[in-house]
Amino acid sequence: RRGQLLAAVTGAGFSLDYSDAGLYLWATRGEDCWTTVEWFAQRGILVAPGSFYGAAGTQHVRMALTATDERIDSAVGRLQ
Repeated sequence: RRGQLLAAVTGAGFSLDYSDAGLYLWATRGEDCWTTVEWFAQRGILVAPGSFYGAAGTQHVRMALTATDERIDSAVGRLQ
Protein backbone atom coordinates (compact mmCIF):
# COMPACT_ATOMS: atom_id res chain seq x y z
CA ARG A 1 0.00 0.00 0.00
CA ARG A 2 2.93 2.33 0.65
CA GLY A 3 3.75 2.34 -3.07
CA GLN A 4 0.18 3.20 -4.05
CA LEU A 5 0.03 6.08 -1.59
CA LEU A 6 3.45 7.32 -2.65
CA ALA A 7 2.35 7.31 -6.31
CA ALA A 8 -0.90 9.13 -5.49
CA VAL A 9 0.87 11.80 -3.44
CA THR A 10 3.51 12.45 -6.10
CA GLY A 11 0.80 12.34 -8.77
CA ALA A 12 -0.97 15.15 -6.89
CA GLY A 13 2.12 17.34 -7.31
CA PHE A 14 4.02 16.66 -4.10
CA SER A 15 7.62 15.65 -3.67
CA LEU A 16 8.73 13.41 -0.83
CA ASP A 17 11.74 14.01 1.39
CA TYR A 18 13.13 11.94 4.25
CA SER A 19 10.72 9.11 3.34
CA ASP A 20 13.07 6.28 2.44
CA ALA A 21 11.96 4.09 5.32
CA GLY A 22 9.71 4.14 8.32
CA LEU A 23 6.10 4.77 9.11
CA TYR A 24 5.74 8.24 7.60
CA LEU A 25 5.85 10.12 4.33
CA TRP A 26 7.14 13.71 4.40
CA ALA A 27 5.39 15.54 1.57
CA THR A 28 5.90 19.07 0.26
CA ARG A 29 4.86 21.36 -2.57
CA GLY A 30 7.18 24.10 -1.37
CA GLU A 31 4.40 25.98 0.40
CA ASP A 32 3.61 26.68 4.04
CA CYS A 33 2.70 23.43 5.79
CA TRP A 34 -0.63 24.84 6.98
CA THR A 35 -1.69 25.48 3.38
CA THR A 36 -0.89 21.85 2.62
CA VAL A 37 -2.74 20.65 5.75
CA GLU A 38 -5.83 22.51 4.52
CA TRP A 39 -5.50 21.03 1.00
CA PHE A 40 -5.45 17.50 2.42
CA ALA A 41 -8.27 18.28 4.87
CA GLN A 42 -10.50 19.37 1.99
CA ARG A 43 -10.06 15.83 0.68
CA GLY A 44 -10.80 14.24 4.05
CA ILE A 45 -7.18 13.25 4.71
CA LEU A 46 -5.56 14.02 8.05
CA VAL A 47 -1.87 14.96 7.97
CA ALA A 48 0.37 16.57 10.58
CA PRO A 49 1.96 19.96 9.89
CA GLY A 50 5.71 19.66 9.67
CA SER A 51 6.19 22.72 11.84
CA PHE A 52 5.20 20.54 14.81
CA TYR A 53 8.56 18.80 14.32
CA GLY A 54 10.83 21.81 14.03
CA ALA A 55 11.82 24.64 11.73
CA ALA A 56 13.00 22.28 8.96
CA GLY A 57 9.43 21.04 8.56
CA THR A 58 7.66 24.32 7.86
CA GLN A 59 7.06 23.36 4.21
CA HIS A 60 6.27 19.68 4.83
CA VAL A 61 3.43 17.57 6.16
CA ARG A 62 3.81 14.16 7.75
CA MET A 63 1.54 11.35 6.59
CA ALA A 64 1.33 8.24 8.74
CA LEU A 65 1.39 4.85 7.04
CA THR A 66 -0.26 3.12 9.99
CA ALA A 67 -3.85 3.26 8.73
CA THR A 68 -5.74 0.17 7.60
CA ASP A 69 -5.46 -0.94 4.00
CA GLU A 70 -9.03 0.21 3.40
CA ARG A 71 -8.30 3.72 4.67
CA ILE A 72 -5.14 4.00 2.60
CA ASP A 73 -7.05 2.84 -0.49
CA SER A 74 -9.69 5.48 0.25
CA ALA A 75 -7.05 8.21 0.58
CA VAL A 76 -5.44 7.11 -2.67
CA GLY A 77 -8.81 7.40 -4.39
CA ARG A 78 -9.34 10.92 -3.06
CA LEU A 79 -5.91 12.01 -4.28
CA GLN A 80 -6.42 10.79 -7.85
